[in-house]
Amino acid sequence: MKKVIENFIPLGGKHCITNSLKQIFSYYGYPLSEEMIFGIASGLSFLYINQSHSPMVSGRTKVFEFEKKLAKRLNITIQCKHSKDYTKVLEITKQMIDNNDPVLIYADMPYLKYLGMEPDSHFGGHAVVLFGYDESIKKFWLSDRDNDDYLIQIPEGQIHQDYHLVDYTEIEKARSSSHRPFPANNKFLTFDFTGYRAIDSTVIKEAINETCETMLNPPAQHLGINGIKKFSKEVLKWQQFNTEKLKTSGVANYFQINKDGGTGGGIFRKMYGEFLIEAVPFVNKDALLTIGQKFIELSKKWDVIANDMWELSQTADISLLKKMSKSISEIYEEEKELYLSLKEVVQ
Repeated sequence: MKKVIENFIPLGGKHCITNSLKQIFSYYGYPLSEEMIFGIASGLSFLYINQSHSPMVSGRTKVFEFEKKLAKRLNITIQCKHSKDYTKVLEITKQMIDNNDPVLIYADMPYLKYLGMEPDSHFGGHAVVLFGYDESIKKFWLSDRDNDDYLIQIPEGQIHQDYHLVDYTEIEKARSSSHRPFPANNKFLTFDFTGYRAIDSTVIKEAINETCETMLNPPAQHLGINGIKKFSKEVLKWQQFNTEKLKTSGVANYFQINKDGGTGGGIFRKMYGEFLIEAVPFVNKDALLTIGQKFIELSKKWDVIANDMWELSQTADISLLKKMSKSISEIYEEEKELYLSLKEVVQ
């Protein structure tokens, strides 16, 4: 048995979940840009967490919290389903593809061999789309962020394929992984676009206001602008790390900030700025354009941090920590002002 969904068009993109959602939305006739999806879902965030192997920052909201907000704002249904029984999940996946429904799944990245990642660099929140299978060769047709006209960087170089043919065994390991911090646990999404609500000024303003609120008034010190401030202080403590942990922290956070890690650049700040610019016709305020441009400029400052992180991963030079701390502190002040200005615009 072989089935490939004929009308599904694999598309490359900036960030795994927004690109996967973009493909699903486009397939069902509701095309939206990644930036619009990201902004409508109030995806922009900040998190600083200390983990045993490496501290880590993140610039977007939690897995599936993002998707739930998107569904609510657009008045559609997105359900996250899972099962401990992979055999059951496999059969559901094939049935969906047989019914011409592409399947958005979450996968633990090191188990997907085409990504060439280190075995212990687990991230089970990676979203990809399955749109075909072949029982005779035991492979799935899988669309990731890379595409013929969209290069992405992996540890071994660049890849740019319209789709990947991935062994059943790889997919099972990637989907069934329970490794933290974001266990895949056989999760997949289903969609019902009945009642789809077209984007308007109310939706845009609500989404922007929520982002401003969560960034300016986070519930904990490691979140939002508080988290950025904490990051500026905590990075100085990294000088206590041994060389291996210092290098690991550098490379891990490089990929959390730089576009190579699927952030779109500047720990998602570039994508958010582009969302604000795209939203201008809906809100009809020139100030939104100006703030959007400022977010794009801010993203470049975050990219400098990413470059310093990469240098740290190569050299373990602790003098970089003081430089980064100062720059992050300046970013904190700038971001705070941007959210305050943005809040005024949408209110």
